[in-house]
Amino acid sequence: MKVSIILPTYNRAHMITEAIDSVLNQTFQDFELIIVDNYSSDNTESVVKSYDDKRISYFKNQNNGVVGINRNYGIQKSRSEYIAFIDDDDLWLPEKLERQVELMDANKELGLVYSGSHVIDSDGNLIKNTYFHGIKPFRGNVFRELLVSNFIPQLTVVVRREALNKVGLFNLKYKIAQDYDLWLRIAEYYPIGFVEQPLAKYRFHEESTSQKNVVLSYQENIQIKGYWLERIPNLGKELGGRIRRGKALLYGGMVLIAIRNVLRNKNTKSIRELGNVVKYLLATKRMK
Repeated sequence: MKVSIILPTYNRAHMITEAIDSVLNQTFQDFELIIVDNYSSDNTESVVKSYDDKRISYFKNQNNGVVGINRNYGIQKSRSEYIAFIDDDDLWLPEKLERQVELMDANKELGLVYSGSHVIDSDGNLIKNTYFHGIKPFRGNVFRELLVSNFIPQLTVVVRREALNKVGLFNLKYKIAQDYDLWLRIAEYYPIGFVEQPLAKYRFHEESTSQKNVVLSYQENIQIKGYWLERIPNLGKELGGRIRRGKALLYGGMVLIAIRNVLRNKNTKSIRELGNVVKYLLATKRMK
C-alpha cells in the first residue's frame, strides 16, 4: 500500500457514506482506508461494514472526546509510506491522492503536502470556492509563516511516514489545535509542498463548529505560538510584531464569539462562558 487514510468517526452514519465514497472514487487506488469509530451509538458500524472492499479496515477505540487519540490509533494501525486524513463529514475530489502522491514521489525532501479546498455547507452546497479566503498559503520552508498563521487544512494533508517517525504523532495535550501543532513540528525539519488546485471539500456546519470549540481552538493556537517563541527566542525578534497582531485577532475573536453567544442564548451558561473568556484574557495578560 502506498497511502494509509485515517478516518475517525462518531455518530455520523448519515454523513460517512459520502466521505468513504469520495475516498473509494480516487483516481489513485493504491491505498488502505482505516476507519476508527469512537463507539458510535447510531448505525455507523453497519454502514461501514456494508462496503465490500478489502482495503477498508474498521476499528472501535474510545477517545474520551479527544479525536487525536483515534487519529494516532489509526496511524499506529497503518502500514504505508504516506498518511492522509479525512473526517467523517468532509469530502475529497477524485484527483486528490494522484496529484499529491505524484508531488511527494518527485520531491523526496518534502515532509508534507497540502492543497486547496472548497468550503461547503451541511447539504453540500458551495459556501466558498477556496478555503484560503483571507489566508495566504505558502510552500517550501514555511515554518515561520506557519507560526504566524495556520494555513494548512487537515483534510487536504498527505504526510510522509518518515516525518511522523521523526517528530511524533498528534500531541494529545491539545484537543482542537492538534493538527496545527503537528504541522509546525514537521515544518521545523521538512519543506512543505502545496497543490493550488482545490482537491477537497471542507464541510462547515454548526455541529462541527460549536462556539465552545472555536474558543478552545483560539486558546490552544495562542498556547502553541507561545511554546515556539519560548523555545526559539530569536523568533520573537523576527516575528514578534506579526504574531502579536495575530494573537490580538484571536483574543478579539474569542470575545466576539462569547458576546454573540450571550446575546443569542441569554442564559446563565453563556454568561459564565463570557466570564471565563475574560478571566483567560486577563490571566494571559498578566503572564506576559
